[in-house]
Amino acid sequence: MSEKINLKDLERKAFRSTFQDGLWDIFLGLLLLNMGGGTLLGGSEMSLLWSMVVLTLFAGAVLILFWAGKKFITTPRIGSVKFGAQRKSKLKRVRLALFVSVLLGALMALWGVGSSVAGVPYVIARLPLPAYVWAAQCVVVFSLAAYFMDVTRFYLYGVLYALPFPLGVVLAQNTNLSGSVSMAITFGLAGGPMVLVGVVLFFRFLRRYPVGAQ
Repeated sequence: MSEKINLKDLERKAFRSTFQDGLWDIFLGLLLLNMGGGTLLGGSEMSLLWSMVVLTLFAGAVLILFWAGKKFITTPRIGSVKFGAQRKSKLKRVRLALFVSVLLGALMALWGVGSSVAGVPYVIARLPLPAYVWAAQCVVVFSLAAYFMDVTRFYLYGVLYALPFPLGVVLAQNTNLSGSVSMAITFGLAGGPMVLVGVVLFFRFLRRYPVGAQ
């Protein structure tokens, strides 16, 4: 029994080690900044089509960089681990939840591009419910991810993902800032710290695990 428990503990530690390179933090932070950029593009003179192209290309580049970092930087340093069926099942659930959350965020960004011109989009101003729904689902999704993946900082990231949208509405309604600028500010203030944490973790990871150290 103790051997079985020890193996589970080792698997848990190995799983958590895959999040110490900071790449998930950078990835999630850049996606949040991309949403903020979407609101700025929505308030600019750029056409809807070109705004969507820019946002999609940026998100695609972020995804490619994340994949490349894991494959060419993380794996050569700490190797790869084959996890048990239970852990794989948890991973599938978390990935699905994160995919739904990111997809909803992308739709919100595109909504901002299409609707925001010189103030808070009319639908949001009259019915702020989408902002609260967005905030609630972010907290739930990231809390599930933090629990199943044993990464406690994801609880905080749930809050950082939840706040920019409703706070952007409040900022625009109570200041002279346009809706697009207000959203860009709140999304930037939330995504920036995540990227910063990721960069710090990434360079710490490189120092701790030089190439060929495993």
